[in-house]
Amino acid sequence: MANEAKPAGAGRRGEGGFTLLEMLVALSIISIAALTLVRLDAYAVRTAGDLDESSMAGIVAQNRAVELWTDPTPPTIGASSHAARNGGRDWRIEQQVARTADADLLRVDLLVRPVSGRGQAALTIIRPAR
Repeated sequence: MANEAKPAGAGRRGEGGFTLLEMLVALSIISIAALTLVRLDAYAVRTAGDLDESSMAGIVAQNRAVELWTDPTPPTIGASSHAARNGGRDWRIEQQVARTADADLLRVDLLVRPVSGRGQAALTIIRPAR
């Protein structure tokens, strides 16, 4: 009776679970995935901070533009830089004033950067020369 059917599970001793090697491979894959998620989370936090600084730099640039626009005395032609404190932070405002093709108008380019940080904003306005 060589063709007799064997009962289920007979001859497969020790094949019911995972081996230690299979468990180590699975844990290493899960660990790599978890580390990737942690790095992604840190990147998202850093990007949010940069976006916050860029937004605030834009507000500082707009404030400076309003000051320049409403000042009855036109700004001096050429490059200059100013320090400002806004939103509890220190900012560096680089200003470039140039003539335009119309003698009655000036072009003012502003670049605002935090004294310490990575965000920045640029803004250009046209204002009367007189």
